[in-house]
Amino acid sequence: MVETVTVDVVQGTLRGKQTTSAVSGKTFYSFSGVPFAKPPVGPLRFKDAKPPEPWTGVRDATTESQICTQFSFLEKAFSGSEDCLYLNVYTPQLPKNDPAAPLLPVVFLIHGGGFVCGTGNSEMHGPDFLVGEGLVIVSPSYRVGILGFLSVDGPACPGNMGLKDQVAALRWTQQNVAKFGGDPNNVTIMGCSAGAASVHYHLLSPMSKGLFHRAAASSGAVLNPWALTLEPRYMAFRLGEVLGCKTEDPDELVEYLRTVDHIELTKAATKDILPDCEKERLLPFIFTPTLEVEVEGVERFLPAPPLQLLEEGRYNAVPTITGVATEEFSSLLPIVDLPNPEILSKIDHLFDKTILPELRLPGNCNPDKIISKLRNFFFKDKPLKKETFSGLVTLLSDVFFNMGVNFTVKKLAQHGKAPVYQYLFALDGKLTGKNIFKVDYPGATHGDDFFHMIVCDYMDPVVPPDSPDAITRARMLKMYSDFAKTGNPTPEVTDLVPVIWKPHTASNPCYLNIDEELSLKTNLFGDRMAFWKEIYQSESN
Repeated sequence: MVETVTVDVVQGTLRGKQTTSAVSGKTFYSFSGVPFAKPPVGPLRFKDAKPPEPWTGVRDATTESQICTQFSFLEKAFSGSEDCLYLNVYTPQLPKNDPAAPLLPVVFLIHGGGFVCGTGNSEMHGPDFLVGEGLVIVSPSYRVGILGFLSVDGPACPGNMGLKDQVAALRWTQQNVAKFGGDPNNVTIMGCSAGAASVHYHLLSPMSKGLFHRAAASSGAVLNPWALTLEPRYMAFRLGEVLGCKTEDPDELVEYLRTVDHIELTKAATKDILPDCEKERLLPFIFTPTLEVEVEGVERFLPAPPLQLLEEGRYNAVPTITGVATEEFSSLLPIVDLPNPEILSKIDHLFDKTILPELRLPGNCNPDKIISKLRNFFFKDKPLKKETFSGLVTLLSDVFFNMGVNFTVKKLAQHGKAPVYQYLFALDGKLTGKNIFKVDYPGATHGDDFFHMIVCDYMDPVVPPDSPDAITRARMLKMYSDFAKTGNPTPEVTDLVPVIWKPHTASNPCYLNIDEELSLKTNLFGDRMAFWKEIYQSESN
């Protein structure tokens, strides 16, 4: 029989349950499907999250909520609900059981999925190991795709509803997490992929100031090309045209889109609405975060371009961990149907349409010169075939992940307001995203460090206790829990973690190499990053 427990939050009383993890053996309390905002349905579709309504009696919090409306790359299907602004809380202790116990550090876990899919539920973010480290975990869902990121670049719909959902969940956390044994004055925001880009967005957003105290981002950055939509207004009106509403009036467009079924709306928001010159892009995530115009009476999440905010040092300075894996793009190969020879040939002949748009170079750049440089550097001027395929994976890893992460680290370190810890995850083990997408490619891949800290339904979490995977899991959990507790991932040398992870600085651009052994190295991907720097400098002059 499941033991239930109750907690009183600002909005009412919740009934959760006690759980003993089958994989960690630790016992903790879970509260699932907790509303942190009003359901964004009907007239609230495309609106910023509103505070949740209070309730009377005891609300059941033993069952997770539906996921937000999306197309799942794993299930290959459209599903979900608009009524999805709920979060889950997991805690190893409840104050009502031990009023004298000190409050615990909080990890606010932001899910990934390219801003077009994903969920905060335990199927992808099982908390078993993290909560076992003495942390309180808060894991929200947020609106994704068209429902989370439509923007007409004006008052009718300024955009970034999905990121503002995250802010609403952070505010709920500040209000309520102490009732679960968590310390609202010690909150670490943590995420992978789009969750990592979200972490960086919160570093930049004035709306997020004071809502968190540390940040940890895995395999993603605010400067990655898929993390920012440049032409939201064009995309919005093209979508309306596809759905039968051809208009130049943004108010008319938004009101019409509110009448369309949420699944049909999501189905229509595909690359078919892209201009012809962009339809060959490899990862055409269309409705993602964007710049916002200033609207009277409306909070503005992103007041300026991310690059500008980083350049000017306008960010919320907190200790930050951020990094990548050795072969970031490899687990995403099935999404773009690689190494299919036909797709390889297409990329080989259409570099200007598949790769160049993601570089976001100035409009007056010389595409032929850039393509020539790319071919020489990554393929040694050989055709793109099986023999040069590894060069393509490296190129795509740099374009979609490594450059943005590396540049973000450089800018944070340059301003020196708070320590930034960079890493490279290099362990090619069993706890890997390649298991999810059935990929056979050497090296660590997108989010592998994250998969060592959470439990995912699509991956067997059980590994031999003395294996490199188990040792690395223990090290990751130790470093990240120490970071959540102190702001320093290695406050002391131990047998488990025998290295002091030093911050990355302008004078010492070091990073932690996480493999079967830990080692401190410098200048991550140095030759490649120097190549990209030269590309951007030459085309900006």
